[in-house]
Amino acid sequence: MLNGAEGPIRDIVLLNTAAALIVAGKAKDLKEGVSIGAKSIASGAAKQSLEKLVAITNAPEGAA
Repeated sequence: MLNGAEGPIRDIVLLNTAAALIVAGKAKDLKEGVSIGAKSIASGAAKQSLEKLVAITNAPEGAA
């Protein structure tokens, strides 16, 4: 999905992302939040963020 595949899973991820962005004050509404999320997926930023999170959570204690 983070490689750009479209479909219902991506749609749900974008809606959840949009809601989180509204709560965080980064988007004014769902439409803007979906747009921000879609741009993040298209640019590769979402995948990079996930890879970074995985690396941090899998690092030995004290290494991060």
